[in-house]
Amino acid sequence: MDDTAGILIAIAIGAAIVAALFLLMIPQPDERAVITMERLDVAVLRFGNSSSWPKAGETLRARIEAKLVNTSGITVFSRTRLEELVTEHVLGKIGLVDPNTAARIGSLTGVNKLLTGEIYGVEAGTEETTVCEEWKDGDCIQSVPATRYTVGVLGQVEVLNAQTGQIEQAEGVEGSASTIVKQGNTFAGYESLIAESADEISSEVSSLLTATYTRELRYGLYRSYETKRNGYVGQGETTHFSHIDEAYLIVHFTRVKTDDAFQLVWVGPEGNIVKKEDDIVRDGAWRLYRLELAGLSNGRFTIKGTLNGIEAFEKGFILDS
Repeated sequence: MDDTAGILIAIAIGAAIVAALFLLMIPQPDERAVITMERLDVAVLRFGNSSSWPKAGETLRARIEAKLVNTSGITVFSRTRLEELVTEHVLGKIGLVDPNTAARIGSLTGVNKLLTGEIYGVEAGTEETTVCEEWKDGDCIQSVPATRYTVGVLGQVEVLNAQTGQIEQAEGVEGSASTIVKQGNTFAGYESLIAESADEISSEVSSLLTATYTRELRYGLYRSYETKRNGYVGQGETTHFSHIDEAYLIVHFTRVKTDDAFQLVWVGPEGNIVKKEDDIVRDGAWRLYRLELAGLSNGRFTIKGTLNGIEAFEKGFILDS
């Protein structure tokens, strides 16, 4: 068997694996709800920096702030505005913010979570290597010398309660990045790799906050459904039903805690409760809720979902003949 045939067989096998995985996947309902179990109005304070790279702390702080700005369920109080309200002495403290300082920041700004930390070290290195400059039939036929530049950033992030000053989360974090530069080309500098490492850490911090303080679910309203593995696939998504229909609400709990309490209330056109369902859910659970529409009055119905007593979503639909 020649190389071309081998490559074609490998491609065919890969395509078959992808197709099989696709068949196993359960499509997510279209609508998404992020439920904040605690208010997340966050201020990102200055990060201490024990490394030999003087700008590393500010780079990490700025990248975390930018990431949180674009994270659902989190409101970020800008550093610029914070400096207008709190003295630079407070912001310049290295290490933990004491309870009195935290309470002062919280009362002046309205934030309830403070995020700070420290970079312990930035490890930079080089390694001689090669890169392929020419390929033929899937094989490298010409390599050239190159240098791999790497960076590792090590640190810790703390989440503090802005009313009490108590540390609610303290996690070691690390990020790394590398690039390969062919011999004769110019290396842009380690600062760009430090920034990439900070981006990796910022994603870790965002996940820490969302996993701790928020829940997430996906939902959709349909005329019919089919089961698929351990879930449901909705069909005929709509907000208009007739009396011969049944309304099916599919909910996928994509990020919750085991034994979280979910309640679903179907409210009629007059504000009357048509049906109420209480459920205990777990992470990754699929649920199918249904309402028979025969005999109900025409008008606008509302479906209200709450998780642990906090509103998760509100969905309306019309019932007519």
